Amino acid sequence: MSAWDPAQYLKFADHRLRPALDLLARVPLEAPATVYDLGCGPGNVTTLLTRRWPTARVTGVDSSPAMLEKARAVPGIAWQAADLAAWAPPAPADLVYSNAALHWIDDHVRLFPRLLAQVKSGGVLAVQMPHQAANPSHQSLFAIAREPAWAAKLAGAVFSNPVLEPSQY
Repeated sequence: MSAWDPAQYLKFADHRLRPALDLLARVPLEAPATVYDLGCGPGNVTTLLTRRWPTARVTGVDSSPAMLEKARAVPGIAWQAADLAAWAPPAPADLVYSNAALHWIDDHVRLFPRLLAQVKSGGVLAVQMPHQAANPSHQSLFAIAREPAWAAKLAGAVFSNPVLEPSQY
């Protein structure tokens, strides 16, 4: 995958924020002590987590140095560089939240049980992932990217969609 560009990412912040807000509204916790935002990007959603739970210890986690550099401008939040496929907190958390990040990680059959094990009893694993790779528009783009004229130039742009059907989770 290519490097993330926080400025480009934030150009579409309004559209990217809607599913994050929907997910946040569904979290039933009153006062979690520890909150992790996996795939925090530039920190705009992580900031909303701190506003909802101002007494929580909130940590934003991302693998992109550029995104974390932008996020570190937001005070009062811990920022952590980590590969989300291998991430684990020092102790189980009250809330592990992830909006639009885990669909980039393979092997959900192993990933989700491992993430759930990072949540305290009574805590919440809150995840939202787009399932866009299966859309006809994406499939058409992938087919073009596989054509001989484009295959070498777009190597790595075509990926296997790791997102399972809802019943498989």
